[in-house]
Amino acid sequence: MGNINNKYYLGFEGEPEIIFTVVKQNNEKSGISLWSGYFNNIMQQIAPVEGKWTALAYYYNLNIGWYDESPWLVENIEDAYEQFKSIDKYKLDDLEEEILEEILEEILELFKKSIKENNKVYISYE
Repeated sequence: MGNINNKYYLGFEGEPEIIFTVVKQNNEKSGISLWSGYFNNIMQQIAPVEGKWTALAYYYNLNIGWYDESPWLVENIEDAYEQFKSIDKYKLDDLEEEILEEILEEILELFKKSIKENNKVYISYE
């Protein structure tokens, strides 16, 4: 499956897992795997825009997208990147703040690099 960093899933085996997979132009794959609890905590920090869910938060809050079909292609990487960028790191769960900040930074870097290199990003729920 390529180079998938599972550092944020270790110890949670058997629990739901979220996998971000980057597919480069040459079909090379890389990404990160994380426990869904970490992902949920991060996603809950994204606020609606003018009272409506948009982009990645829309799919997350309606439990569609990667919940229905995995792997699921992130259609608008730029919007997803902006949503993650808008998260106030200081509002992340205090008990896991350090690891959540680290995961958020990795996700931001993954999306930023994918935008720059015109790569595709998929989310899987397993």
